Order: sequence, then structure tokens, then C-alpha cells
Amino acid sequence: MQRCVALDLPDLSTRGGYRWMRVTADEAQIVVSDASNHRVLVYQRDAASSAAQAYVLLKTYSEGLRFPNQTLQVGERMWVANTNRHQIAQIDTAQSTQAAPAVFPVEYAGLRSGRRFPFAMQLDGQQRLWVLVADSSMRGADLLLMDSHQLRPERVLPLSPDQDPNAIAMVGQELLLPDMTQFTVHRVDLDGRVLEPFGDAPFRGELASARSSYEWGRRLPSFLLGSIGVLMALGLWLAWKAGELRQLGGKRWQEVGDTEASSAVVVPSPSQHATQASQTSEGKPLVTSVTALAGSTVKRRRALAMVGVLHCLVAGGMVYWFLPLLHQRDCGPDKSCDPTGMLGVLLVLLAVLPLCLYAWLWRKLKQLETMRIATDGHRIAVRMARRTRKFDASRVTCTRQHLWMGLRAIPLRLNGSPLFDEAVFRREILARLPQLQVRDGAWDFAVARHFWSNSGVLGKALVLLYVATLLGFGVRLLA
Repeated sequence: MQRCVALDLPDLSTRGGYRWMRVTADEAQIVVSDASNHRVLVYQRDAASSAAQAYVLLKTYSEGLRFPNQTLQVGERMWVANTNRHQIAQIDTAQSTQAAPAVFPVEYAGLRSGRRFPFAMQLDGQQRLWVLVADSSMRGADLLLMDSHQLRPERVLPLSPDQDPNAIAMVGQELLLPDMTQFTVHRVDLDGRVLEPFGDAPFRGELASARSSYEWGRRLPSFLLGSIGVLMALGLWLAWKAGELRQLGGKRWQEVGDTEASSAVVVPSPSQHATQASQTSEGKPLVTSVTALAGSTVKRRRALAMVGVLHCLVAGGMVYWFLPLLHQRDCGPDKSCDPTGMLGVLLVLLAVLPLCLYAWLWRKLKQLETMRIATDGHRIAVRMARRTRKFDASRVTCTRQHLWMGLRAIPLRLNGSPLFDEAVFRREILARLPQLQVRDGAWDFAVARHFWSNSGVLGKALVLLYVATLLGFGVRLLA
């Protein structure tokens, strides 16, 4: 029974990177193309060690290499696919000192546009070199044949219209080129003829089935997003037909033709307002206030609790589904996974943290029912959860949904559902504050204007950042 054994190769980083490894038939030597660090490392079995997997670093080649990939040993020379230099490099391994390698450019008019990056190669019995040359994304490689004398490109062999081979191997008198994107193994004879794909009918049937599953898996996100979009469009249409969309934003505080709003908001001029605010002879209090309606967030809290319960059920199902996958799996060489620890992490990520968020949101909704807004004709004070915030009314903006005070939003409605008796709010708050900035139109850009005018330097910075983000997305869409 064969086992995978971890090798401790000196001077090779444990961090992830692009590497290509070649092992000799007797496993006495390992050649690693450390592409990310632009070097080739040669390891020799350590004869002084009793461990079969002990290797020592013999040589390091880095002169003139840029993202080296596959290597071939031909006599005393090592051929390297010098990918980002667009060439095949030949290194003389017999020399004790490192010298600049001999290079052979991979440039041929028959290559498709952008194919300049050699990464895999194979030598046939006539000493001709077969090279896979990819584009800058290392995809869609062309098969290039180079002669046996000066490694000059001879011709390009097309495999299929949508070919994407990722390796090349010599088996007998044929070349095998696996294509992971098309789920096939191309066969090419030494005369350059493309043969039938490798494998018998059952093998090719399995590949065709795997390709079908892969293609459906690629389509699945599009189907899911499309179905979500259809359901959202259907929900919006039903909400529009039922009049819910008009209710969602709430009525304007200064509705044209609304007699109640007009009588409440259209008040004497600001010069007369100070006198009226200080008068108490007509029975009007000096400070007027409005308190949130009891039970105004009950429906929202019940819906949030139902979503939390549903989330717990879904998270429990996901954990139950993931748990069998953690058994009898290796998380490292000769190291089994710890299902108990992983289960705890899954529970924290999928259940505990979201439940804490739901509890925090439920508490915030409950606190909205304790909110009280008051004014003395000059300032607005908001008390909620034992905290009181006061602002000059001229620096406060009233939208359909919120009172904006500085950078904070005080909710007046929850998606159209009022938190206060709106007639009392108009009479006791809005009617006494003509200096209040009421911007409740569809195209008032109330939040941006409030941040720019009444929120200081930080508010202006947020507006500029928002505009820059929109411009950036617009440029990317048009590019």
C-alpha cells in the first residue's frame, strides 16, 4: 500500500506558491521549480541519513530565470520553461559555478494572439521539443513543435477549437495532453496528427458525465441569482398592486393639498416665531413633546424573532450536514481532523454570532418604543435608552423616515410604519420649528445635503467618498 509522505525540503518556503516538481525514477533527486521566487532548486537524497525522505539542497539556479516552470534533464543540461521571459533556458548542470543559461525564444507567427508563455514541455525520441505556450492567464495553450538542433519553432498543432491543455506527457509513441476544462485527454502522434481522445468508451463516458456536472455547477449561480431576481420582481409587482410601495416611504410631512399638514407646517415667519414660542397665555406649554407609540415595533420584533428561529434551523442543518465530512479526513500529513473543534467553530460562525446580532437588533427595536422628542421652539431634544441628544433645530433635517441630527439618524417611521402619532408630531414639533430643514421629496437628496451642510468636516468627507465611489463604479461599467 502506497502512502503519501511529507518531505522536509530545505530552503523551500512553507507559504503557498506556484511550484513544479520533477522526481527521478529512483527518487534520488528532486528538482523543484519555485516559480514564485524565480529559481530552480535541486535536492539530493541525504546518504548520511537513515530516513528515506531526507533530502539536502544540492544547487540553486536563479540566473536569468523568471517564473520557471517544467524542467527536463537532457544529458548534462537542464532545460527550463522560462515562462515570463518567453523562452526555453538551458542550464549546464556540470559546471560548479552558476552561469547565464543559453536561451531559445518561443516566438512563432503561427501562435495565436497572446500565446507567449511556455510552461510545459516534452522531448520525443527524435530530440524534438513539444511545448505548451499559454496566454497571460495561463489558459488556452497552443502546442508548439520545436526542432531538435537549434530549438527553432517549426509549427503549431491545433487540438480542438476550445482547447485548454495544462500538461504534456510521452506515452510510447504518442503525446497525451490532459484538458481539465474540456474534460478530455488529447492524443497526438509523433507526426503531429491529432488522434481520437484517450480512453475507451466507459472512460470517456465518465469524463462526459463529469463535464456535464461541471457545466451545470457553473450555471447554478446564474440560475440562483436569476430565480432570486424573478422572485424579487414578482414581490415588487405584488407590492405595487397592493399599494404597499406608496406606504413604504410614508407620507410627506409637507404634502401639497394636505390641509392637516399645511395648517401644521405653514406657520408665521421666524421673526414672529420666537414671540409665539415664549407665550403661555393661550395655554400652550413652553416645551412640547411627543412620545413613541406603545407596541409600534411589535410586528417587526416578531418578524425578527421568526427569522432568528429560521436561521437557527438552517445553521443546525448545515452543521449536521458538515459534520460527517469531518470524519476520516486528513487535515495534514498523518494528522487527522479534530471534528469537535471544527464543530465548535462552525457553531460560532453559523449560529452564535448571528443570534447575538438578532438579539442586539431586537433590543434596539424595543428601545424605539421608549423614545421621546421634545422642542422649546429653538432646539430639538431626543431621549432614548437613557440618552439625550440636543441639537439646534436649524441644523436638523427631517426626512420621511428620520430626523438627522449630526451624523445620527433618529427614526420616525420603520419602512412607512409610524413610531409616533403623526398628527401630534406635526402639531407639537414641526409646527413650532419653521427653521427645521424639512426635505421629504423624492429628489431632495436630503441625507447628502444634511451631511454637507450640518455635519462638519466628517460629513463633507463622507459625501465626497460616496460621490467618488459612484464615479468609480460608473467608470468601470463604461470602460
